[in-house]
Formats: sequence, structure tokens, C-alpha cells
Amino acid sequence: MALAGVAASGAAAAAAAKEIFDYNRENFMEDREQRMKKEFAERRYRVKQAGLWREDVRGFVELTERKMSIYLLVNMLMLGFTFNLWCEGRLPEQETPVWLLMGNQLATVGAFSFLLVTVWLAMHASVSARSYLTRVLTQLVRLPIPSWEELEACRTYGSDFERLEAKQMFRVPFLMRRQERIAQSSAAAV
Repeated sequence: MALAGVAASGAAAAAAAKEIFDYNRENFMEDREQRMKKEFAERRYRVKQAGLWREDVRGFVELTERKMSIYLLVNMLMLGFTFNLWCEGRLPEQETPVWLLMGNQLATVGAFSFLLVTVWLAMHASVSARSYLTRVLTQLVRLPIPSWEELEACRTYGSDFERLEAKQMFRVPFLMRRQERIAQSSAAAV
């Protein structure tokens, strides 16, 4: 009879140990799944953030290009007016003093040169802005694509639970210390 009682209590202890082991393993796998979901959500947020940065860079460059195209249009019109004034807008040579003719020609040539430089600078600014956009998007504001090692670090194998210490595998919930404290004390002991 005593032997049967010992066998029954041993069987009950084994069943309780199996339940505790299964509970802790299920908790471990659930925690790892939650951690993996958190990592993937963090990756999605990083990709969205980088997408917003890329959108901002595109917006700044488009603003510059738009302004330069407006400057280019206005300066080309003014350049055409200046060229028209230079070719057809001559002062009468008999009645106009020489100094006034020379001043008019110098002012028209100066305006033409200035406007030609502004057209060149507007085109250069548009091309520079576009090349800077390409450089920033390809070198500085890249999408955060995880490496294979980072993806592998998010993954959990069932055998990872088997590498835990026995006191973590058979921890009785709510009676023993929290799982994190057991892991910290085990790590500190090593």
C-alpha cells in the first residue's frame, strides 16, 4: 500500500512537472513569437520612416526645380526682350549724343550678359538639384533592408528552449521569481 502511494505521488509529481514544463515551453514560444512580431513591426516602421524621408527629399528637390523652371521662363522672356531691344530698338544716330548711344549699348549688352548668366545658373541649379536628389536617395536615405543575420536573429528555434537551465524550464508560475529575474541571476552567475 505504501509503495502504491509512493508510486501515485511520483506519477502526480511527474504529471505536474510535465504540465509545468509544457506551460513554460508554451510561454517561451509565445514570448519569442511576440518578440519576432515586435521586430517585424519595428522594421515596417523604419521602412515607413525612410519612405517619409525620401518623400521629403523629393519634395525639396521638386520645389527647387519648380522655382528654377519659373526663373528660367521669366529670364528667357527677358533675354528675348533684351535681344529684341538690342537688334531693333536703336536710337536715332543723328540726333542722339554719342555718350548716350554708348551708354544704351553698354546697358543692353550688360542686361543681355546678366540674363544669359541667370539662364545658365537656373539650368545648372535644376541639374544640380536632380543629381543631388539621386545621390541622397541612393547613398544617404536608403530603405533599411535587414541583413540575413538580423533576420536570423529574430527567428526562434524550438531547441532554444532546451538550452535553458532546468530552473527556468520547471519554474512554477506565480510561486517562483519572475522569468526575467531567473534569467538575469543565471547570466550574472556565469
